[in-house]
Amino acid sequence: REALAITARLCGPELERYGRCVAESPGRWHQDCHQLSLSVTNCAQNHPLVRQIRRDCSDSFVAFERCLRDRPGDVTQCGPHVTQFLLCAQNVTQGLTPGPPMGATPGDASKG
Repeated sequence: REALAITARLCGPELERYGRCVAESPGRWHQDCHQLSLSVTNCAQNHPLVRQIRRDCSDSFVAFERCLRDRPGDVTQCGPHVTQFLLCAQNVTQGLTPGPPMGATPGDASKG
């Protein structure tokens, strides 16, 4: 959820338009919404945190995209892939959330 929230905060309008397009075009969204997908990608690429998520979680993201491609008419089947990606992204964002400065008492940042 956190990664999605960060992406939504950074690229909210793009994500919203893309989501609406996907919802309105079941079965054709991968063609109809391609341009919107690119605008989300372009927005995300301008933010270091999103870039790191894409780098560190690329395996689960690629699996999710492959699922969407293989099942354009039934995207609900891709839920587990979304979950996997979001868990990975959440780990990235939690690792980057402001906490004790580097060099703080050992173990402080890793609690939780």
